[in-house]
Amino acid sequence: MTFAQSRRADFPSSARSPRLAILRPDNGLLRLLDADHTKERSYSQPCRDWPEVKSHLAILLAPADQQGDEGGGEQPERIWGLGIVRPAHETDRDRKVVVTRARSLRGLVPVSGLWCAGGERDTALSKSLPESGPVTVGADTVFANLRRISPDVEAEVQRLMPLLDDAEGWSERELRWRDERDALLLFAKIAGLGRSDFSEVRLWDRTAAQAAFISGLVGTPVQPMLDDIRGQAATRFSGIGETVVQAFASRGGNRSYDFEATSITDQSVVDGREGSLDAYYYHVDTRTLVILRYVRPGPHGLFSPDARHSLDEFHSRVHRLPRRDRPSADDYSLLDDPLFLRIHEPEPFTAALHRTSSGAIYPYDQVAAAISAAVEPGLPGPSVGALTRHLVPTHFAQLVRDGWFGATGVPFEVALDWVEATIDTAGVALVVVDFSLRQRGNGSGAEAWA
Repeated sequence: MTFAQSRRADFPSSARSPRLAILRPDNGLLRLLDADHTKERSYSQPCRDWPEVKSHLAILLAPADQQGDEGGGEQPERIWGLGIVRPAHETDRDRKVVVTRARSLRGLVPVSGLWCAGGERDTALSKSLPESGPVTVGADTVFANLRRISPDVEAEVQRLMPLLDDAEGWSERELRWRDERDALLLFAKIAGLGRSDFSEVRLWDRTAAQAAFISGLVGTPVQPMLDDIRGQAATRFSGIGETVVQAFASRGGNRSYDFEATSITDQSVVDGREGSLDAYYYHVDTRTLVILRYVRPGPHGLFSPDARHSLDEFHSRVHRLPRRDRPSADDYSLLDDPLFLRIHEPEPFTAALHRTSSGAIYPYDQVAAAISAAVEPGLPGPSVGALTRHLVPTHFAQLVRDGWFGATGVPFEVALDWVEATIDTAGVALVVVDFSLRQRGNGSGAEAWA
């Protein structure tokens, strides 16, 4: 797939510096970073106190055994390379960080250049820089010095700056784009698309996207209404706000995938009200329904009261699906309730359709139990850290595809009733309807309950 064209950043000396961090990875991690510049690598580093969760320009220092032994004396500490680092979750003792786009410099550069001014060492600045972690004091001076160190370093800065989240958005609209982009790719994998199948999507057009991410996709014409289900969501909700339909079908005779995506945004959200996303996957042949509610945790990983209220209101309005008979009370089934919660690691919007966002997916029953337990007096509210039963998106997609997850035998009209409740309570819905005739017999879904 071809992504939006990269932009060359041209930064005047007066421009605000990016967020900076100093990292001290070991040799093993540096080898992994150098082997694949695009792959994300995570590790624990001792500093827990990051002022914000957005991406930082990372200055990676070389381990002591790479500093060199020129002249036999003690050598100054050197910079190994530059990259991008994003803080992830805290542990009891340190902080997980994710490093990507890291590349070594042509030669090790003395780190002392970061705190020199006019050729003189600035002792106060040197002492203020962290051993490892974000640069919170003198960041403008450090960034200016970094760019002056060498043409090689300046070229790396120019390469990385457009990839920082300053170049992509954290606004409310752009975070909805992120969620819809993530859901589209996740459900497309369930429907049978491979990574190369998005090659028809030439560019994602930011100006055309408006309220919906899929509005920015070009080269995917809307299919005609060939049966009663195609276009039903768009027809039913066409006057509710902004509704966009895109269709994806494989060319040739194998018909390996055939699905339609409809994005519905309530008018109040189009006008600027904050809204969350429910993403629906519906497989027509088996009448399988899966729903992902996209939730952004508040400070300290807590579910906000608004998120809890919206979930409660949504679940109180939808049709209850029939519960299966269980051999025992301990027989836990994810086929009873199609609703799951999708919780991202904090990260900015990006238009790239090559991977889902990092994070986890939780069954609604577990989240509801955590919310109930947290309403006791004196407790601040449920935390993401209290949720343990989760799946990474790739595993979840495979399990839905094989029939392990999802409520089966759900009439499409009932699914649309759920969509209506989503629009009223959350504000935004993405409905992916899969028309493929793929068998789903590996798991306990359609085959087990036929």
